[in-house]
Amino acid sequence: MDNHTRKLLGLTDKSLQFEEEWLEERKYKGVKAQFIKGKLVQSPSHCEHCGSVHFIRNGSYTTRSQMLKVKERLTILELKRSRFLCHDCGQTFSAKTDLIDPNHQLTKELKHAILMELYETQSRKLIAKKYFVSDVTVTRVLREAIKDYQPTQSHLPAVLCMDEFKSMKSVDGSMSFICVDGTTNKLFTILEDRRLSKLTQYFMRFPRSARLKVRYLVMDMNASYCQLLKTVFPNAEIVTDRFHIVQHINRSFNQLRIQMMNHIRDSHSENQKKYRRLKRYWKLLLKDSDRLEPLKRHYHRLFRRPLSQTEIVDELLSYNDTLRDAYDFVQLLRYYFTNRDIKGFQETLQTIEPDLPQSFKKKFTIFRRYKLGIKNAFNVPLSNGVVEGINNKIKLLKRVAFGYRNFYLFRARIYLQQGLIFQN
Repeated sequence: MDNHTRKLLGLTDKSLQFEEEWLEERKYKGVKAQFIKGKLVQSPSHCEHCGSVHFIRNGSYTTRSQMLKVKERLTILELKRSRFLCHDCGQTFSAKTDLIDPNHQLTKELKHAILMELYETQSRKLIAKKYFVSDVTVTRVLREAIKDYQPTQSHLPAVLCMDEFKSMKSVDGSMSFICVDGTTNKLFTILEDRRLSKLTQYFMRFPRSARLKVRYLVMDMNASYCQLLKTVFPNAEIVTDRFHIVQHINRSFNQLRIQMMNHIRDSHSENQKKYRRLKRYWKLLLKDSDRLEPLKRHYHRLFRRPLSQTEIVDELLSYNDTLRDAYDFVQLLRYYFTNRDIKGFQETLQTIEPDLPQSFKKKFTIFRRYKLGIKNAFNVPLSNGVVEGINNKIKLLKRVAFGYRNFYLFRARIYLQQGLIFQN
């Protein structure tokens, strides 16, 4: 084998020797494979067990190690290794190469390639099939990669973005906890249990000096993480995620629209037309009024005439006075939210129209409970957008794998994809 072929195959160890007929094709574990035959000849200076220099050559033995695919075919490196016997300790040792870890049957290049495949969003079984290994082997490679990973327990970022996601049915608390560094937008940690007692237990491992440096906790309005301020992060402030503020406003109005829409639904033909129009053009009602197109008219089948977006909204709101009052209220809230006017936002909440349904008004009492967090959301440019993006990737990974049974393997895969393994 010439030097160029060695480089191409990654067999650059000078201890490897190959004869002229070094390639052979035969079946291996039911698959037609390519065997690269060679010898691993070394002259060690001392015994690897006791360090003695009194040892002799004690025959040889053959090992088979799987390499990266060549021409999309299974490739096996078959080496005849020298064995040595130590006179002082009586133990044997053999020649070794940097291409393969001791007591392993996969080359380092192959394991690195499997790790690169695990970095992508695909199932382990697909990776195993691609590289002629088993799913257990892929799992073992993942475990080896995560083995030396040690999460930091000495410092905390100034901004912690917190959320939860559904990992698997077996976890306690039904949901798992995810935390992202809000300053670098990198994943900080994932915990199996999202319950307050477990979170307190985890964050109390950090020194008090590190916990005092946390300034903001970014979260949604459905979590109880704000209780961490009392015992864990005394210097931090709550920041309510702006996306969830707008989502709550839109969802509340949309639920009222559905109620009004179902209320007018009966056998009368005119009411059926109104019902279909409210059902068809619901997105326009959730759109900011200043972003509606007032001039361009298009023909709409349900109205049987050309209308602009502004005219459609006016027509829909004319069907119900309660819906119009709710629309004006919601649009005013969105206006103050867009312009970051916290004073106007709070005043609008306090002067809500009394004729609106009690169930609709009750949905906005949660804004009073998170008054300070909403105020900080208006003043601080922080959000949980990165967390939601990571959650989407987690859901995709879970769907591709058709679910996970082991949480720690699931978390290891997430850590690998988010770059926490390789950077350490």
